[in-house]
Amino acid sequence: MQKEIKATERPKIPYEHPDFSLYVRTFKEHLTKWYRGAKPYTQNDASIKALFSGSETDLKTQCEHFANYIADAFGHYAVDDFTHAYYPGMPSQQGARMDAMEGCSRILPTLAIWACTASIEKNDPFAERKNSAIQWLKQAFVAGTDPTHPGYWGDLQDYDQRTCESADLALALWVSKSAVWDSFSQPQQAQVIAWFERVNHVQVVDNNWHLFPLTVQLVVHALTGKECVEYWRYERVKEFNVGDGWFRDGAKGNYDFYNAWGFYYSLYWIDQINPEFDRDYIRRNLCQFSDGFRYFFTPKGFPFFGRSACYRLAATAPLISALDVNTHYPCQLSAGEVKRALQTNLEYFISHDALRNGLPTQGLFESDARLTDNYSGPASSLWSLRALNVALFCGDRCGLWQAEAGLLEVEKSNFAFHIPSISALIVGRSKTKEVSVIFEQEYTQEQTPLSRRLIAQGPIDKCKERLIGRAFRPKNNLLRKGVTCYSSKMSNFF
Repeated sequence: MQKEIKATERPKIPYEHPDFSLYVRTFKEHLTKWYRGAKPYTQNDASIKALFSGSETDLKTQCEHFANYIADAFGHYAVDDFTHAYYPGMPSQQGARMDAMEGCSRILPTLAIWACTASIEKNDPFAERKNSAIQWLKQAFVAGTDPTHPGYWGDLQDYDQRTCESADLALALWVSKSAVWDSFSQPQQAQVIAWFERVNHVQVVDNNWHLFPLTVQLVVHALTGKECVEYWRYERVKEFNVGDGWFRDGAKGNYDFYNAWGFYYSLYWIDQINPEFDRDYIRRNLCQFSDGFRYFFTPKGFPFFGRSACYRLAATAPLISALDVNTHYPCQLSAGEVKRALQTNLEYFISHDALRNGLPTQGLFESDARLTDNYSGPASSLWSLRALNVALFCGDRCGLWQAEAGLLEVEKSNFAFHIPSISALIVGRSKTKEVSVIFEQEYTQEQTPLSRRLIAQGPIDKCKERLIGRAFRPKNNLLRKGVTCYSSKMSNFF
C-alpha cells in the first residue's frame, strides 16, 4: 500500500497559460537574443569528448577539465556583467530572458565550488580561469541584484522560475563566501541580501520547489544571522517521503530521478550549510536511498524514467553525497563503487555527444526535442553539473579521487529486489550488464501502443518555436504515458 499524501490544488501558472501579452514579450526577448547572442562556442567540444572517450586520464583531472570546459563557454556567452548568458538551443516556455538567467544561475555554483573551495596553486593549469571565475561571481551578484542595472535578475514573484534559480545563486554565494561575499562592502551585501529576501514572500508549487526558498533562507541565515527560515516548508517536503529513502514529487507527482538531482541534491547542501538543521533525518534517508539506488548504474547507462532527461549527468549526485556523509550511518557504498558510477556515467554520455557548444545537450545524447520538456531552455541542462558540483566539493575529503575504481553491482552478479515504497522491481543481469526497473502498478489505465510512444515535434510547432522563441514541444514523460518497464539500455527513448 503506497502512502497517501494530502494534496493541494495546482495553481494556474502564467507561462503555462500564456495570453497575448506574454507571446509579445516572448517574441521581443527572442529578438534580443538573436541580436545579442554569441555564435555557438564549439572550440572545446572535440577535446572534451576525447577526454571522456576511453582515455587513461584520472577522474579528478577529467572533472577539472569538465569544469574548465563549462567556464570557458560561459565567458563566451555571458552578457551584462555575467548576470545572463544566451546559449544556443531550443527555448523554454518562459522566454529568452529567463533562459539566459538560467545560463548564469546554473553555472555559478560550479564556478564557485571549482574556484573557491580550495586554494589556487601557482602550478594549477586552470589558475587563470579560476581567478576569472571569482571576478565573474563578484560582478554577477552585484549587478544581478541591482534594480538599476541592465542585468538585474528581476523581482521574485509567485510561482516564478526565479525562485528556483535563486537557490542555485544562494548556494554559489555560500560556497564562495570568503572569496566573494566577504569582499563586498556593507551596502553591496545589503543589496544582495535584499534581493534574496524576496523569496520569503512568494508562493511555490507544492512539490520539490519548497526546497528552493528553504535553501535561500538558510544561506541568508548563515551569512547574516537573520532568522527567516520557513520550517513548515521542510515539514511539507518530509510528507513526500514514502519510505526506503524515496520521495514523491508532490502529492500527485512521480517517483523519478528528481530524487537524485532534486531532493537529495538540495538536502545535501542544506545539511552542509547548517549542520544543525536536521542532520540525522537527512543523512539517514540519503544513505537508505543510495543503498538501493546504487544498483541502477551500469557501465553504459542507467534505467531512466520520469522527466528532465537532460539532467542525466547528475544522476550520481546522491551517491557522492552519501559517501561524504556516511561516517555515522550504515551505508553499503564504497568509494571505489561511487567513483566507477560517476566516471562511467560521465564517459558513457559525453563520449556519445552529450556535450556540445560548451554545455550539456538538451537530450540524453545529442539534443532531442522529444526529450526536452517545455519548461526547459538551452541552459536548463546545466543542472547536469550537479554530480560534478558535489564531487568537486567533497571529492578530496571523502576519498573519491584517491580510491581505486571498484565494480558496480551489475558487474558483480545478478540481482533482483523490490523497493516496496514505489512498487518497483529492480533486476540486474551481469552477463549483459543491463539493469531494469519494473513498476508494478499502472500510472494510467488509458493507454494503447500508440499512446505509450515518444511523439516527435511536428513541423508547424517547430516553425512556431523558431519564430516566436517559445517552446511548442510534445509532452513525453513515459511514466505518465503508462510505460512500466525501463532498461539501462534506454530502448524506450529511441
